[in-house]
Amino acid sequence: MSALPATPLDTTILEAELASDYRKRPNLRLATTTETPQKAPRPNTVVHSNVFKILAGLNAFVLLSFWATFQGDKEALFMVAISAVYLVAYMGTPYILMRTGKEKQKDTQSFGQFLSEPFETWTETITGRGAMIQILMVPTAITIAVLGMCIIISLNQ
Repeated sequence: MSALPATPLDTTILEAELASDYRKRPNLRLATTTETPQKAPRPNTVVHSNVFKILAGLNAFVLLSFWATFQGDKEALFMVAISAVYLVAYMGTPYILMRTGKEKQKDTQSFGQFLSEPFETWTETITGRGAMIQILMVPTAITIAVLGMCIIISLNQ
């Protein structure tokens, strides 16, 4: 087996082709090294605080629905109280960590701007509205299911 020699790539042919293509189509613009590329706006990487408020509201609504449904049963209300303590730990721990961090997160843009501007996720860039939908889809479905179960239980008591 033989390897190709490591020589620098000769780009004169490519440059000549680009130049001839430019002469044929004058509306085509050649990029030069002195031009600075236009910077696209950086996508958001931090979720707006209103999304977390909506998430907390959905979870609180689930607990209130259970509390209203099981008013007469002390054991069930005790379980709802335990779930409330877990919810406070679940939502409170990130809140406390965010407040004690070196850089305090502040919403620098309105909620409407967050929803319309790009948001960077691990796999792709989507709109803020798409990110909010992805974050809140499962909690909203659970809230609707719990509301239906609580209505059925209340009607059968």
